[in-house]
Amino acid sequence: MTRRTILRDTLARTAGPPTLLVVSDSHAGSMLASAFEPTADVRLVTDHRSAAGQLPDGVQVTVGDVTSLETLADAVDADAAVVALRRDRQAVLVTQLLRTHFDLETVVAVLNDPQRREAVADIATTVVCGSTLLATELRREIERSLPAFEPA
Repeated sequence: MTRRTILRDTLARTAGPPTLLVVSDSHAGSMLASAFEPTADVRLVTDHRSAAGQLPDGVQVTVGDVTSLETLADAVDADAAVVALRRDRQAVLVTQLLRTHFDLETVVAVLNDPQRREAVADIATTVVCGSTLLATELRREIERSLPAFEPA
């Protein structure tokens, strides 16, 4: 998959463990940070205290306003970032801040509305539609657990 290749290639180009910044306001961000933690220096920026409390010890956490430059300061030496916020407008703003203010080369933006993909395509390195991923995964699980829904 192209999205995975771009992020994996960016992280592989770093000397030592790569630094991945995850900006999220939900448990999806903490799960993503946990998934990358063994192989990368992971930093989570969130405004969701509950999500921040569910991380392995190796993940650095900053809790605050995710649109604030002070809160996003963890991006200064990051190799890549993933922005996964509940509100697409906020995700676009944070993606733009990371690319322009912090000069971050690789930013993956996770959006909820697939129709907003074009609006973010010029800002983010990669745009992923969370709604599409969720629907695909749910369909796969339903087909696997309920034989009546198996494809013909």
